[in-house]
Amino acid sequence: MKAVRYIVTAVLLTTLVASTGFASPSALPAGKTDPQRLSWRAREIRIALSTSLRQSNSNLKFGRDVWGAVRRSLDAWESVADIEFLVEESDRQSLSPSGNAGDGISLITIAPTPENVLLFSNNFEAESAKTRVFYNGKGFITEADIVLNPFQQFSTDGTFGTFDLQATLTHEIGHLLGLQHSDVLGATMSNSLSRNGTFGILDFGSRTLSASDIAAVRALYGTTEDGPNCCSAVAGKLTVGTGRGAKGIRVWAEEVETGRVVAQAETASDGSFRLGGLEAATYSLFWQRSEDNGAVGELGLVVLTKGESRSVDEKIVAPRSDLSLKYIGVNSQLTDFAVPVMGGRQYIIFLGGSGLDPENVRFGFSSPFFEVSPGSVITRDFGSDVSVVSFVLTVADGAPHGMYSVFAYARDGSRTSLIGALSVE
Repeated sequence: MKAVRYIVTAVLLTTLVASTGFASPSALPAGKTDPQRLSWRAREIRIALSTSLRQSNSNLKFGRDVWGAVRRSLDAWESVADIEFLVEESDRQSLSPSGNAGDGISLITIAPTPENVLLFSNNFEAESAKTRVFYNGKGFITEADIVLNPFQQFSTDGTFGTFDLQATLTHEIGHLLGLQHSDVLGATMSNSLSRNGTFGILDFGSRTLSASDIAAVRALYGTTEDGPNCCSAVAGKLTVGTGRGAKGIRVWAEEVETGRVVAQAETASDGSFRLGGLEAATYSLFWQRSEDNGAVGELGLVVLTKGESRSVDEKIVAPRSDLSLKYIGVNSQLTDFAVPVMGGRQYIIFLGGSGLDPENVRFGFSSPFFEVSPGSVITRDFGSDVSVVSFVLTVADGAPHGMYSVFAYARDGSRTSLIGALSVE
């Protein structure tokens, strides 16, 4: 799930391959439709479940609830957006090959056929699944195939060392719907999916859509008429220097009242961005240089009413700094996905990056529900390749469910962040 790779196969039909696990950096063919805006034309989407999901398979733990996991994964997206999945069973085992067009059947499979195995040839040991999406020149998806990695182990009961089947499917269905990866570490559409038992904690949080996942899918499909106070949007353009578009800048929105991360996007080549699918509320907008988890800045507050679109254009200064945050963890472990926490408890949180000197850097949050205990920040030795500190975190009773960012502030005025790195379960 670490990256999205785009492969041009024709002038009007293009294949998109998204993976779950760790893979190569993403790349977008010049002059093609922005893949973040891909969507199905119809709101009824047909899905075919391969019989390989029913057959005895060493990759699927005995006693697993495969069909239930598929249904719950589809329900997660159906319940928040104006879409409906029509599910059937198919004897087909293999995804459509890359080319001018697929076979017209959107398949979910785990069969170890040569075609499916080839999809994981570059990194079969780490990736849990991949999705291949076909779309036309107008940006409408025509087919999407999901392949669960035949080399990996899946379960539905949290078996240690396996990938959670429901979380994996929920993520891949997001790709099937046209969503890219998210830089919100705790989002279902995050770049990384942990195996069961990471940190020594049983965590099913990735089965549940975060606020940023919900906003992203509603930006594409809207919501039902009886839905919430939705949907509003913030769009704009970030520039640098003499007005050149600021490409590859993360932009995200947090609720002012709680500090929860509710939406995130990345600027296009011309510096433009759009955060859609938002509910009426007051938000703080932030930006961050994405190439190295670098400098963070603010775009100010925006107040949205129901159905309103607001414009935010800003010239930003993105200074180079030795300060960065790249990893978070507990139990003396570091990783690049969110740490699950609960209200009313304390945790020893580890942060890794560069320039994390406790004498010159302090750590904090934009949420009132988190606090670093005074005097608890200490340096940890993880070798010379990464700067690591730990601190005691107190999570207040009543902290709302959601994802919250961690900020680091240097004495020279620079700051950085891990977006949505704490997940309140």
